[in-house]
Formats: sequence, structure tokens, C-alpha cells
Amino acid sequence: MKKTMKFLTALLLANMAVTSPSWADTPVHINSTALANLQWQDVSFSEKVTTNLSEQQKQAFTTSFAGVESPIAAYRIPANQGTLEVEIISPIENKSVFVPSAVVLDSNFNVAATYPSSEFKFKEERGMQPNRFEAELNLTPAASQGYIYLLIYTTQQDLAKTTMIPHPAKLYAKGTGHQPPALNDIEVKHSLNGQIIVNVSNANGTRFIGMPTTIFSSEKKAAQPVGAAPAPTPTANVAPSKAVNVPVDKDTEAYFNQAITKALKAGDVNKAMNLVNEAEKLGLTSPRQTFLKQVSSK
Repeated sequence: MKKTMKFLTALLLANMAVTSPSWADTPVHINSTALANLQWQDVSFSEKVTTNLSEQQKQAFTTSFAGVESPIAAYRIPANQGTLEVEIISPIENKSVFVPSAVVLDSNFNVAATYPSSEFKFKEERGMQPNRFEAELNLTPAASQGYIYLLIYTTQQDLAKTTMIPHPAKLYAKGTGHQPPALNDIEVKHSLNGQIIVNVSNANGTRFIGMPTTIFSSEKKAAQPVGAAPAPTPTANVAPSKAVNVPVDKDTEAYFNQAITKALKAGDVNKAMNLVNEAEKLGLTSPRQTFLKQVSSK
């Protein structure tokens, strides 16, 4: 079962601030010129792209935020296809693996989301899938963006570690319903060499890419930088959530659009997001467009 990571965060509009696991207490800065000069690989909708990485491809600019000169996989993804699910896989090959960390940037190279290596979960070999590290990013580009960008790298902290994987004989025994033999697991080295596989497809997401930071600001409580959104705070201008149980008709659709607009005007983004999600459960599509239109106009 795949686990989808869904986050709602404020954009960090400071000059490319990224926090990696080994530098968690000190935000660092990616040089904007370095990003602009990268060769970004285009990834089309529903296309799987494989990138081979090697130590010879090390990039000096990653040292400031990764602690090491790391090879990178850099992708440019169309932002006009609605909500995207971006699957990232790093297979284990020849007893070594490239352990990824990732950062998502909006069309202006502002950092919208960071995904440290801890978000990439180890998955055992199954069927045609090898042992691997894997993550899914659920992203919704805001309006008026041509592309969003995905940068994948590894860190000094991860290179100092190893991963233990089950012996192939154990996996075979499990797959055939037999008792696994008493064999030692295999130690896999973390490396600057490896492979990254990216697959972009449709999804229903809550990570919005390209919104102004002010949209997420309120006098009561600032938006969390990462993680699940807090429960919505009722306001006098927003109808109660129970109203989503009305029949699905034009009046219902109009209700959602009006409630979402009022919630955003009141600065209650979480309430607006909950209304969008509830509307989509009823099969309505225009409330999400109303949400995107309102935030992109700020």
C-alpha cells in the first residue's frame, strides 16, 4: 500500500531557504543563479523518467544545504495539469543506493516544500519491483505558473549511514509461503552513485505550489511550515461544515464556492481547504477552481 504524503505549508519566500536533516537547526540558501543555470529535465504528464547518477556528476552548489557535493536529478514539471502525484523511486543495486532528499520549487524558484530522506521509505523487493527507497509527493500548482521544479540530491549525513536489506533467500521463502531461512541480512552502502525514477500522474492533493505567503497568515496562528493542517477554527463568516450534507445540485455548488471565498477573505485557509475536500467527495469540481483563483489573485 502506497503512503501519500500530503502537506499544506506556507511558501518560504526568503532566498531559497531549505532545511535538510543534517542542518535542521540552520536554514541554508540555494544560490538562485545556480538553479537558473541547471539543465532541468522535462517530465510530461503520465511519463516515467529514469536518471542515472554518478560521483562524476557532483554539483558544488549543494554543499551549503546538503553538506556534500552531490549529484542531482533536476526535473521541470508542467503546472497546468491540475493536481499531481509525483512518485520518486531510488532502487538498490549492487549493494549500494542513492538515498534521496528532495525540494520542490515554484515557477519563480521559490522553495515550496522540502522532503528530507526520512520521508523516503524503504520497500522490500516484490514482483518486478526491487528493494528501493520510495516517496510520493502530492502537489497542486497554483494558477498562472508554467512549470514547477523538483530537485533531488543526497546529504553528507545519509552518506555516512548504511541500510540493512533482507537476504534474497528470505524474500523468496516469504513469497512462496515457506519459513524464511536463518540468514543474515545484507548491508547496503549509501552512495553518490545510483538511479532515480520519477513518475508524474493525476491525484487529489493538498500541497499547493506557488501561493503567496500572506495567504497562510492570520493574527491567531501562523501556518505550520510542514505537516498536516490543524483543525479549522469556526468563524462568523463561514457556514458550519455540516452543510456539506445537502443534496448535490447547483445550489450546493454555489454554497461551496461562496463559503470558500468567505473563508479565504477571513484568512481561514484551513477552513477553505476542508470545504474544497468535502466538495470533491460529493463530486464537485468548481470549488477547487474557486480556491485556486482566489489565492492566485492575492
